[in-house]
Amino acid sequence: MAVGSPHTLNDYEFSLWEKLVQLGANENTASVLICLYHHGAASSKDLQCHCNIRQPDVSTAISELREMNLVHFSSRSESSRGRPAHVYRLRMSLEQSIQPFVNHAKKRANEILKDVETIRELVGQVETTQNQATAA
Repeated sequence: MAVGSPHTLNDYEFSLWEKLVQLGANENTASVLICLYHHGAASSKDLQCHCNIRQPDVSTAISELREMNLVHFSSRSESSRGRPAHVYRLRMSLEQSIQPFVNHAKKRANEILKDVETIRELVGQVETTQNQATAA
């Protein structure tokens, strides 16, 4: 499982992770979101350790969260050469941070309900057509 060791998250956080994934969130994105809430500000390396996922997966998850405007980052100077490390943190509360996932799931649910209604209408039309053909 992408969320890290069982003792890292409490039962409620783990259940939240499972529900976010069931709603359609990427496992790694849900992991990073909850880890940022649980551990606070963290570097990519910290997230790799906390979430037990590879660096490319952390980068993809952070990119997704940034696209949703859920994560703020700042540079942290390192004594080593190379690019400066970024420190990531949630922009808002956990409740506000999960809202894009909830909204997306509600939109999908409404689309499914509309499709179910369309199917009912089509079944009625097919049956009517079949009954008319049988009566003729």
